[in-house]
Amino acid sequence: MLAKKIAWHILVSKGLDFKQCRQAVKSFYSKSRAINDESVVDHIKKAPDVYNMMMDNNLIARFQNNFTSWIQKNKFNTCSGLELYEPDISQGSTQSFDSFFLRHPDKKHKFFLGEYLYHIVVKKNLGQKWSFIADHRELSQGDALILSVPFCDTGNAPSQLQQILTHCTEQQIPVLLDLSYYTISHGIDIDLNFDCIDTVAFSLSKTFPVAHARIGMRYTRRKSMDGQKLHSKIDYDNRISAGIGLHIIQKFPSDYVVEKYLDFYHKVASKLGLDASKTMIFADGSSDWSSYGRKELLTAYGLEDDSKFYKNRICLTELLENKQLLREFMND
Repeated sequence: MLAKKIAWHILVSKGLDFKQCRQAVKSFYSKSRAINDESVVDHIKKAPDVYNMMMDNNLIARFQNNFTSWIQKNKFNTCSGLELYEPDISQGSTQSFDSFFLRHPDKKHKFFLGEYLYHIVVKKNLGQKWSFIADHRELSQGDALILSVPFCDTGNAPSQLQQILTHCTEQQIPVLLDLSYYTISHGIDIDLNFDCIDTVAFSLSKTFPVAHARIGMRYTRRKSMDGQKLHSKIDYDNRISAGIGLHIIQKFPSDYVVEKYLDFYHKVASKLGLDASKTMIFADGSSDWSSYGRKELLTAYGLEDDSKFYKNRICLTELLENKQLLREFMND
């Protein structure tokens, strides 16, 4: 299989021995991470001094204000209604998820089949009420919904998004929209003018290679208050992550990744016989790709869910950042 040959080619180029390659190839296409773009990496290395960032009393506010305009200037997507919400820095999107769980402790949390595995792990291990759903009509009062847009399982906008949000508004179901993939996607149009939307979460972890810096932004209604917003109000947040985030978004626009890699992404997907998605790093594979889907990821998360419930979502990050090595396979 061509995909396997390419994986081995890249892994060997990194200096891995046979045993290491055999192990690494199992999860080569199942990961979900940002592209190690050389220009971005070089810029990150020039980030401000850590001590200066910690002592900068205005850093959090500057990052929050700049982030909003940065998101809204995206050429490939639209996100209308963001001005209705108030931003506060988040440790990736994960802190926003945890805050949502704490804000709605008595709700039964619902997730569409294929949603981000973190939620399932947390709910299972804490013994809290949750369930998968296949249709928005399974949602009713007393529920809360977390929904990724683009959707985690496919990299595309969820089908019937407007109907889902209309239904949740009518049933008074609080919704968290996870827009972690927004800045690595195209053709995504989101209307935030729905009363049911409680939280909107963004993250830089999939956009730039800064996942371990935990840089994100949460938007909530202006009258809301919880621990995360309290820290934002009293300026008791992580200034280092804010400083790194500000350093990056002042240099690179929110559509940088799509602008730079979209054409090559489509070439790679076509060459491998994959269906391209709206998200730059994901493509959908046929049943031939079942061993490269999220089976290994489910194991890593300690979940026993049947991988057949999930699409064969193939991550192309490794290929996109190794364009030179792919020449012999791409016939360019």
